[in-house]
Amino acid sequence: MQKYHISDAQKAASLQDGYTRLPNALPPELLRRWRELAETLESRALQAHARTERIHGACVIEDPVGPRLMRFDDILGEDPDAVLELLACPAMLAVARDLCGPGVVPLQLDILYKHQHPHPVIAWHQGATHPRGYPYLNVGVYLDDAAGDDGCLKYVPGSQHDLKDICALSEAHGWDVPGVVEQPACAGDILVQDMMILHGSAPKRSPGVRRTVYIELRPVAGIAESRRQSPEWSELRRRWMALVARRARNNGLDTSWLDDLPVDLGSDAEEAATIVARWEPPIPAFYCNRAVETDDYPVPADMR
Repeated sequence: MQKYHISDAQKAASLQDGYTRLPNALPPELLRRWRELAETLESRALQAHARTERIHGACVIEDPVGPRLMRFDDILGEDPDAVLELLACPAMLAVARDLCGPGVVPLQLDILYKHQHPHPVIAWHQGATHPRGYPYLNVGVYLDDAAGDDGCLKYVPGSQHDLKDICALSEAHGWDVPGVVEQPACAGDILVQDMMILHGSAPKRSPGVRRTVYIELRPVAGIAESRRQSPEWSELRRRWMALVARRARNNGLDTSWLDDLPVDLGSDAEEAATIVARWEPPIPAFYCNRAVETDDYPVPADMR
C-alpha cells in the first residue's frame, strides 16, 4: 500500500478551524466492506428489536414512522478484522500520525445512522471537554454521501478552544450561528474534527439512511491528563493500537513511528474481546441544558 499524504493546508485547517476533510480517502474495497457491515448490523439490530431482545451496542429508537437504528457502538467486538483493516489503512494511519501525534490510541469506534426526518436532530454541542494539553480528535468515515442542505454537519470554525454558551447561541441564531460553515461529504471521505468544536446537524430531508463510522483518537498522555478513565483502560487502548500496528506491518506499511507499544499480543479476537469487556464511561459531550426551539431550530419550519 502507498503512504497517504495529508497536505500542509489540511493540517493547518485542523489546527486553526478545528476540522478538515480528506476527500476520497478510503480505498473502494474497504468502503464496500464497511457499507455491507453497516447494513448487516442494522438488519440484526432491527430483527432483535422485533423480538424484544437487546444486542450490545445497538440503539434502536421508536421514530414516529417505526423503529430505526440510531447507532451501533463497540464495532471492535463485532468485527475486529474490519476494524483493524480500517484503522490500519493508509489514510487513517496518516490521521493518527500527522494530526494526533505521538502516543496516539483509538478510544472508541461506532457507527451512527441518520435517517430521514422524523428522526432525532443533532443539536449544537461540543464533544468531550478536556484540558486541551493534547489533541483529541473525532474522525468520521463516511459510508454514504452527506449533501448540503440535507442534514450534513455544520461547524463553527475556531470554536474548539473553550466552552460556548450554546443555549444563548441557539436561542439567538438557531442554525445560523455567526461564522457557521456547512460541510458536505461524499462516501469514502474522512472528516476529522477537534472534539470540542461547536457542531451539529439539522434533520435529513432525503429518503434512506446515512451511515458514518466515528473513531475517537487521543494520545495516552491526554487520557492521563483528563483523569476520567483508569490506567488499566488506557493500557488496553495501547494494546488496541498495537493490534493496528501489527496489521499495518502485515499490510506492508511503515510503523516505525509507532514505538513503545505492547508486544505480548494474543489473537485479534482475544484482544478485542478484552478491550470491549473492560468498559468505562466516556467523557460526556456538552449541550445546552434545556430544550431550545425557534421557528427554524432545531427543525426547520418547512419540515414541521
